[in-house]
Amino acid sequence: MTNGDLASKGTGDLVQEFKETAKQAGTVFTGSTAPEKLRRTPERQRLVEKMRVISAELRARRAMADIRALLEDEDTDVRGWAAGQFLSIDPEWASATFDGLIYKMPAREVLDLKRRAVSPPPNKPALGELTTSALVQRFEDAALREYATRMVDRDDPTDMSLYNRRLSEVLDIMRELMRRDALGDLLPLLDSPNVTVRAEAARATLWVAPERASAVLEEIAAKADQWERVRAMDSLAAWKAGRTVVYGVS
Repeated sequence: MTNGDLASKGTGDLVQEFKETAKQAGTVFTGSTAPEKLRRTPERQRLVEKMRVISAELRARRAMADIRALLEDEDTDVRGWAAGQFLSIDPEWASATFDGLIYKMPAREVLDLKRRAVSPPPNKPALGELTTSALVQRFEDAALREYATRMVDRDDPTDMSLYNRRLSEVLDIMRELMRRDALGDLLPLLDSPNVTVRAEAARATLWVAPERASAVLEEIAAKADQWERVRAMDSLAAWKAGRTVVYGVS
């Protein structure tokens, strides 16, 4: 198939062909559940070449609405192919789609998290002026934004300045709750669906509810989330040795 073969086709037909071919060709994102799709065969090579030609035609037509729809398609392989093929003309959404495939969430949610990660916390009111309930909400938001820093593109992957700023926010809130003897108010967050929220809440409550908090950290330490696993292991080791886990808190 060549670009000339596609010139007479409508964009809607091309989009449908993109979807059907992507599902046949597969991606690494479904490699564990459908490994047969990725076998190096003449048929798969034909499918890959077809995908490249269709994608080039869609890029040439700048069919942005259709491309955006492909990036949000319900099928994993369609999204995977779209993210790779349309990165050059829709980098923000294609990058978010890649992250969404890795972290198993919609691209829109990834974009929201990225924006939250780079947004500073409100200057007012100061932490000391907030109610305890509002502090808990601020803690959850700060921990979510700490989590989101992993998705923010950086020119230098060793630059941890954004992560450190978000972590500092979390720790400042922990210390304010400690000052009020209200760390126990974070216990409901041990059941959060977000791994960073659970981890930070567990560190904050190790001396409030040791069995429950340590169990959360043990579970995180046993899982594959590379961002949180090592910190959870270090926190548990410090706690079991009677050392400080969070300066000014525990």
